[in-house]
Amino acid sequence: MADLTKAHPAVAGLIDGPKSYAGKAITILAVDMDVDIDGSAIAVSALFATIQRYGNILIAGAIHDTGSKIDVIMEGDFSGSDYVSADGTVTGTVGAALVEDLINLGTLDSINFAGGTTAVTIRSNLITA
Repeated sequence: MADLTKAHPAVAGLIDGPKSYAGKAITILAVDMDVDIDGSAIAVSALFATIQRYGNILIAGAIHDTGSKIDVIMEGDFSGSDYVSADGTVTGTVGAALVEDLINLGTLDSINFAGGTTAVTIRSNLITA
């Protein structure tokens, strides 16, 4: 079997380089609902619809950590602080506006989105384990 003689240069940029997809910026969002939603298709569908209010979801990870967290890769740069929640009560980062929108989902299919401490953060890398 042949030995590896050099690393693939395209992979190096994906590990710790600029984050882009087809030349467009991407943003990794870590969403923590703090309530177990993975048993409800209605709640999961509402979660994705709420996130997509801010842009296209390119990749969504599995719901993990007792069904309360998900990581999504979004198309675009979400570093600004001029995002407004759907009800207009919060203006700030995409995380702050999205948290308000998730809380305002209320109770869907016995899942109370307002029942926990919801958090959204922008990640600089994917955490895989």
